[in-house]
Amino acid sequence: MGEVDKVLCEEIRNKFLAIGTDQSKFYDADMERIKTDDLYVTRFLQHVHMDKDAAAKMIDSVFTWRKENGIRELDYSKDVPHYLTSTYFRNQDEDGYDILWIEPKHIDYKTKGTEHRNYLHWLIEKRRGEADCSRITVVLALDGARVSNIDINHMKVIVGLFMNYTADVMEKLVIHNMHWLINGIWKVISLMLDEDAKKRVKFVSNDGIYNELPKDSVVACCGGPDSHRFEPK
Repeated sequence: MGEVDKVLCEEIRNKFLAIGTDQSKFYDADMERIKTDDLYVTRFLQHVHMDKDAAAKMIDSVFTWRKENGIRELDYSKDVPHYLTSTYFRNQDEDGYDILWIEPKHIDYKTKGTEHRNYLHWLIEKRRGEADCSRITVVLALDGARVSNIDINHMKVIVGLFMNYTADVMEKLVIHNMHWLINGIWKVISLMLDEDAKKRVKFVSNDGIYNELPKDSVVACCGGPDSHRFEPK
């Protein structure tokens, strides 16, 4: 992220406060961060393509959503259900951004979707780059996934998290080996995306992933040389 404009950040803060939402609907820690962290304010602005009014409205909606969904109360630092660890951070992309790998084939979203959503929120919240407002690259590793592993409502939650409830966090979404049965689901999901977001989505198959990520960063589930592999119990 480049230099911040402190005057512009203060203008956005004032616009946000002028909306007049009852601040009891927000976390105190979120309010403190938006008041003191210019990088964080700038991230909202970049997410909405430098529209100041839209940035203020997004801060309001994100902060409300975070409190309503208990994001700061989530804690998976101990006793994580094993299947959730099929979603994990490992390695970095060509720009030095951390890579988040999601392996849906290990999750039954019809019964475990809510907990996976919460775990995903927690991972993003606690990642090492969050304080510095760095982006992440997300890889949806679909090799071996069945339709039962790709619940459309849960996919909406995952995409919506990056599009609506985190500010300029996702550098790109790499979708690896999407089965033809999932094409219809993706067509519905794509309706949620603006043109800029669509440009960040990269569909790859087999070795095509090396066009998007350094070869030595690709893990075993996508055929890469990194031998890390989630092992179901």
